[in-house]
Amino acid sequence: MKNKKYLWIAGWLCALPLSLPAQQTEPLTGTERLFDDGKQLFLREDYAAARQTLSRYMEQKGEASLRDEAAYMLACTAYELKMPDCIHTLETYLEDYPESRYANRIQSLIASAYFFEGKYLEAIAYFKTCDIEMLSQEERDACTLRMATAYLKTNNLSEAAFWFNVLKEVSSAYRNDAVYNLAYIDYVERRYDKALEGFRAVEEDRKYRTLAPYYIADIYLIKGNYPTARRIAEAYLAAYPNEEQVTEMKRVAGEAAYGQNDYASATRLLSAYQNESEHPERNALYKLGMSYFHTQVYSKAAATLGKAVGEKDALSQNAYLHTGLAYLQLKEHTQARMAFEQASSSDFDRSIKEQALYNYALCIHETSYSPFAESVTVFERFLNEFPNSAYTDKVNDYLIEVYMNTRSYMAALQSIEKISHPGKRILEAKQKLLFRLGTQAFAQGAFENATDYFTRSLQLGQYNQQTKADAYYWRGESKYRLEQYSQAANDYRLYLEFTPDKSSDEYGLALYNLGYTAFKQKQYTRALTWFARCASSGTVKDASVIADTHNRMGDCYFYDRRFDEARTHYAQATSVNPALGDYSLFQEAFVKGLQRDYNGKIQTLNRLLSEYPSSQYIDDALYEQGRAFVLLEDNSNAINRYTLLVQRYPESALSRKAANEIGLLYYQNDQYNQAIAAYKEVINKYPGSEEARLAQRDLKSIYIDLNKVDDYMAFVSSLPGGANFDVNERDSLTYAAAEKVYMRGNIAEAQTSFTRYLQSFPQGAFSVNASYYLGLIAYNQKDYAKAVAYLDKVIEYPDSKFSSEAMKICADMAYNEKNYERALTLYKRMADRTNTQEERLEAETGALRSAYLLKNAEETISTASALLAQSKLAPELENEARYYRAKACMQMGKQQEALNDLTVLAKDTRNVYGAEAKYLVAQIYFNNNETAKAEKEVLEYIEVSTPHAYWLARSFVLLSDVYMKLGRNLDAKQYLLSLQQNYQANDDIEQMIESRLKKLEKQ
Repeated sequence: MKNKKYLWIAGWLCALPLSLPAQQTEPLTGTERLFDDGKQLFLREDYAAARQTLSRYMEQKGEASLRDEAAYMLACTAYELKMPDCIHTLETYLEDYPESRYANRIQSLIASAYFFEGKYLEAIAYFKTCDIEMLSQEERDACTLRMATAYLKTNNLSEAAFWFNVLKEVSSAYRNDAVYNLAYIDYVERRYDKALEGFRAVEEDRKYRTLAPYYIADIYLIKGNYPTARRIAEAYLAAYPNEEQVTEMKRVAGEAAYGQNDYASATRLLSAYQNESEHPERNALYKLGMSYFHTQVYSKAAATLGKAVGEKDALSQNAYLHTGLAYLQLKEHTQARMAFEQASSSDFDRSIKEQALYNYALCIHETSYSPFAESVTVFERFLNEFPNSAYTDKVNDYLIEVYMNTRSYMAALQSIEKISHPGKRILEAKQKLLFRLGTQAFAQGAFENATDYFTRSLQLGQYNQQTKADAYYWRGESKYRLEQYSQAANDYRLYLEFTPDKSSDEYGLALYNLGYTAFKQKQYTRALTWFARCASSGTVKDASVIADTHNRMGDCYFYDRRFDEARTHYAQATSVNPALGDYSLFQEAFVKGLQRDYNGKIQTLNRLLSEYPSSQYIDDALYEQGRAFVLLEDNSNAINRYTLLVQRYPESALSRKAANEIGLLYYQNDQYNQAIAAYKEVINKYPGSEEARLAQRDLKSIYIDLNKVDDYMAFVSSLPGGANFDVNERDSLTYAAAEKVYMRGNIAEAQTSFTRYLQSFPQGAFSVNASYYLGLIAYNQKDYAKAVAYLDKVIEYPDSKFSSEAMKICADMAYNEKNYERALTLYKRMADRTNTQEERLEAETGALRSAYLLKNAEETISTASALLAQSKLAPELENEARYYRAKACMQMGKQQEALNDLTVLAKDTRNVYGAEAKYLVAQIYFNNNETAKAEKEVLEYIEVSTPHAYWLARSFVLLSDVYMKLGRNLDAKQYLLSLQQNYQANDDIEQMIESRLKKLEKQ
């Protein structure tokens, strides 16, 4: 193509004529006739007939000199007839006749064909390969228009403008097309005055009289000439009510009316535009929303302005501000808060930011909203960003109120620490914050941290008397959990002295706890005094606490051997709270036994057995009944009771005693064969135990009495090492010497001595004991492999006196090494054989944790349920057990059972179990399509907050899922944006936010 700066010369504008054969002197043949007829039809533009005739000519293989021209005409007919394969036909012609004199025109036809298919880049490429100047004037102008338009369609405005300018100069037919499109390019590039001139030049042209007025009106709108823009737009709407530009003209008219403060007309026109447009412009939506706002239609204002936000720009910032103001008028403070938050996060307009941030702070303050410490940080942020604002004094006053009432304790405390000279109200707030941080740490089981916070609060105790008293109470609770009973007692007494409210439940509990601090230190007289004061105070409302108070008073009288008073209080405990009466009945029965009322003891224990069949005291009751029958010299019933105990609770330590006493009773009755059988069963069933030692001693006596020493020696020789207590003097002395060295604290020498003993007596009577001590020494030296090797030998004799401790140590080592299968087995065995409630609780706790970590749902549920059935379980352990049971139920698909536990846990979100449980409750509701319940749960969670921010953040994400499911996409987006701005942790929350925001953008 020639250089663009040259205009065409008129002599070049004619297309090459179709070649004509020389004047014929011979008649035309049939083939030549077909060519001639086809050519004539082609020239008359009868392309279909021409194509048919010329195709027949090509089939008959006419003269080679004419085939080029025939093929050219066939290619042209494909283009003119808009055949689907016309581009292929034209390109094939060029391939077959590359030197054709028609090549230039064929290339222009290919370019035009691509243009009509909307393939503008391909069209441009072909237009560049041909010489448009060599076409006819009509085709030249048409191709120039198409090429310019193709550049315009591909947004190459500079090239488009060049060719439209060329067309404007050389073509009278397309001059107005060029003027219009040049005006459009000026409009797009914001040269509005020049564009206006162009559109004005063609507005009378029939082709553009319904198009140009829109741009003319829009230019006047952009230039702020609202009366002219509105006049043109309204005249257009009246003249052309059905034209394509009507919807956009309504926008122009509406925006112009908005510019004239005619909000009623703006609302009417812009709402019509919104309804008719598939993709209404943000600016128009903003003005419609503002028109609603100015006409006090606040619900529509908020909804419409919400649709106008999108990109981070000044329009979005202002839209968010007025969305918030509209929601305030509707008293929807949550929605207002989120809108103000977004407006305050932009810096496009500082005055808008100031107003938005102030309103955001007020919304947070008025609604007590502070999931991520916003109640504190937003006021601090305002004072930092706008220190000279007219709102500064008010914000300072609000900040003090926030300190007093916020749930964001740490953030508030850190804020106060920045104040160099705090006043009295600030210090009082600090006192309360430290106290609340203490209770928060207490709820999380961090008792040492809690103690520290309470102490720091007490150092500011002169500002609020009740907070000071409460800090003493809860510091006492913390120290009690740390088993610092004397210090706990001091704090409880200080609470009683300082608390202004002597009728509160805490007052009675402080008396109750003072009783326990003394009781734990075995100061039973002092304990009785405090428990008696608690019982008579009338301030405690919990029946379980009242019942336990009477039980402890009974225990105190019991230890003082004042049995009548003890019985009275045990009976009273049962009447106050029958659910916890098994201990009371057992103790009452025991006291009757001490008073030699053996029948009364048996009857009371029968009541325990019938009324509390699942009690932990059943084995104790059966054993004590056996003892009562023995004292009544009713050996037959005693043997029956002991036998029942052994059968029902074979792993109980009391069963070992009962089995041994069965042998003794037979022996006393001279029933030697039965006694021998009973003693042998004890020795075989409980090897290594103290009962087995006693049984072997008595068995030896029986065999001697019966003169069957050989039978005895044969039996003893069959016993494995560690089970034979018939020892020689050297065995006994060697072990005793090693044990004395150990008891003196000479560990190295003791280790050598015990090792020497086992080498000398590998099957000795004390081999189990020696193995235990060597295992314990290795454990304390952190040689865990050796410790396990020795202690496993002890565990082989589960009824030895060291077996429970060996099981505990081995279970703890297995747990720490993450061998949860072994740990679970050992903890369960330990729980079955332990002698004390404390040891059983420790074993069951270890078993629960091991089962949970093994994902053994059934074992987790059963162990947790056993723990939760206990009457006095520490709250932190109760939470842990309930959490594990809930997670196990979820694992097994038992959603309702899980929900029951999670609902209880969710009542206290201060600890990690409650924090996750609150989220899981909402998630379960959502999974069950109970969106209303899920929403309510999360909104409640946001209100109560939690120090465990991750689960609160997950709840925000879940709330966005709820709103998306309900079609409330704007609400979903607002919560996600709020979370994105306020949650700072580096975890998977950000990815959750991003994925949902992208999903919302596509909807």
